Amino acid sequence: MARTRAWIAFAFALLLVSTAARAQEVASPPATEPPPGEEPAATIEDVIVVTASRTEQKLVDAPATMSVFTAEDIQSIPADDYGDLLRNIPGMNVTQTSARDIQMTGRGSTNTLATTQLVLLDGRSIYLDFFGFVMWDFLPVNPGEIKQIEAVRGPGSAVWGANAMTGVVNLITKRPQEMLGTSVLLGGGELGTKYGSLSHAGGSERFGYKLSGGYYEQDPYDRPTGNIPGTTIPYSSFAFKNSGTEQAKGDMRLNWDFQNGSTFDVAAGYARTDGIVHTGIGPFDVEKGSHLSYGKLDWNRSALHVGFFANFLDADSVNLLTRGGNGQPLGFAFATDTYNADVSNTSVFGGDHHILTYGANYRTNDFELEIAPQGTERDEWGVFLQDEILFGSKVRWVVGGRYDEVDPLTDGVFTPRTSLIISPSSRHTWRVSYNEAFRTPSAINSYLDVTILQPVPIPGVGTFALPARATGNIDLVEEHMTAYEVGYVGTYGNNVIVTLAVYRNETEDSIDFFTKQTYGFGNLPSPSPLFPAFLIPCFNFPNPFAPTPAACGPGFGGRVPSSYSYRNIGKTIDKGVEAALQQRSGAWSWFANASWQDEPVFEGLADISEQNLPPTWRANLGFGYDPGRWFVDVNANYQDEAFWGDVLFAHGTTDAFTMVNASVGVRFAGDRVTVQVIGANIFDDEVQQHVFGDIISRKITGQVGFNF
Repeated sequence: MARTRAWIAFAFALLLVSTAARAQEVASPPATEPPPGEEPAATIEDVIVVTASRTEQKLVDAPATMSVFTAEDIQSIPADDYGDLLRNIPGMNVTQTSARDIQMTGRGSTNTLATTQLVLLDGRSIYLDFFGFVMWDFLPVNPGEIKQIEAVRGPGSAVWGANAMTGVVNLITKRPQEMLGTSVLLGGGELGTKYGSLSHAGGSERFGYKLSGGYYEQDPYDRPTGNIPGTTIPYSSFAFKNSGTEQAKGDMRLNWDFQNGSTFDVAAGYARTDGIVHTGIGPFDVEKGSHLSYGKLDWNRSALHVGFFANFLDADSVNLLTRGGNGQPLGFAFATDTYNADVSNTSVFGGDHHILTYGANYRTNDFELEIAPQGTERDEWGVFLQDEILFGSKVRWVVGGRYDEVDPLTDGVFTPRTSLIISPSSRHTWRVSYNEAFRTPSAINSYLDVTILQPVPIPGVGTFALPARATGNIDLVEEHMTAYEVGYVGTYGNNVIVTLAVYRNETEDSIDFFTKQTYGFGNLPSPSPLFPAFLIPCFNFPNPFAPTPAACGPGFGGRVPSSYSYRNIGKTIDKGVEAALQQRSGAWSWFANASWQDEPVFEGLADISEQNLPPTWRANLGFGYDPGRWFVDVNANYQDEAFWGDVLFAHGTTDAFTMVNASVGVRFAGDRVTVQVIGANIFDDEVQQHVFGDIISRKITGQVGFNF
């Protein structure tokens, strides 16, 4: 009922505002000419971004290292999904573990549930507060509707608040006036892949509308068989029926441009998915019909922005390996209602020597979580202020910070940042930055409350099951990062863009899922139909000592967890270097980048065997040729070996891999018809991006697009 009332209220507000806006549109004289479409920027100094400071500024003036994909980049880079696209960013650590499960973390190790990367769609957060991660298939728009993707490579809490700790990815869509007409895309290929999308946009000089929808379906990838190397007990975690994914989505947008220069936008959408999401307690199969819907209102006048959005998530899932205390597969139904209001503005004063950006937001969540029934709500609010001080035309100093109050933290969090930006010319910029950022404990971190059964294989006897309690920790504090960076961006010769960055990130109080207690002497398991009494003495003896009687071989004391929980651990230090080149000149385009990350240093942590270690080296290379009628694009992604310890006691290393993707296409009928063949992992290398994940094999698809 609460959700129904919320949608009725939103629809009523939409009706009132739409009526008023239409009245103003009719009363206003037409503009002298329609708003021009955005063309891809030719040089780095022309690129405009908004995510780094929540206001429009040139990329070279941004107080953070950023990567930007234009609409042309998104269409040309051969990528199977957003993970394949964004792994081309230097320093971005991306893992795909199933047909639908993509996780990413900037400048650090990622895991099965990456919790430190904030993802936005037109400034609307799709970060799921209940578990603290992002489900990319809940984006309700098609890739062809995206105008620009801005990725902040480093902390963003100083303007975006909680959970923008290792970076921010903001997908900015086209206004209806920038995509007039109708587009249809149909495709399919290997692994049972089928997809299609439809969008239509129209309007007048002061009013625009857009309607779009899409569908995607894919069979599962193969999974490895046998035991995971490096586990403390020989443990096969792959004995479950894998599944693919099926996704549907729809989106609507209306916008008005008023004579006084203000704009008003209304958007609403729906995205549905099913498929597997991997977690620390095993894979959950998200059931068909699980969905995220949203409504959004935005009013802008010059730099002043007032916005509101609501996200409504409703999903069911069941764990394919882990069973609850009743012996049945562990279920996890989750529903959240999120409401967010925000305001921001930019003012210039002091003889144009100060550019002041400031704002505030309030956000509230209502949760219904089957495995964390005590986690029912969360409220948070924050305010931020940033001053960009201009010392002539070549030096600027950015200083600012944000204060946040977030449940269930007992204290507020202040995250400052400062950046000294030196531009000897408009084509070269150096930057020295200091940032702080944080992530709050999720509702699951704080309130998890479930009993799980664990398989215990005993050689020569059989496989049995023991229960373990998994509980949250209400006393957790926020993860806090302090980041130092030196960066450079410049343009050379025929628009060759060069970027460099050197960073050091110090993360304190990281939230870790750990084994709180094990079965052993003084904490013996109880006999049950799943665990016979004659095996209990085995736990009085630690491995490799043999118990008496020796029915189970070596002792199992201290080897099988009896409880899990969350904790804050000591300090983690990540250091790295990133370098990138790119050029777009005429029909040719190319890019090359590489990132090196030192092995993390853990301080104040006795046991690091459950900590993930990221790849030391990552590199990306791509080129494209598009003279007009036909086009071809190729890119290669290399990732070094990585160590994983984030799934119960299943620890192991994945091998280094290189994935090569390619596409070729041709246009007909005055560019109104496009036929394209896209290949992902075209050499069919056996790529396992997480020790618990699927084998990402080759996938060739063909598609045809129509534009009217």
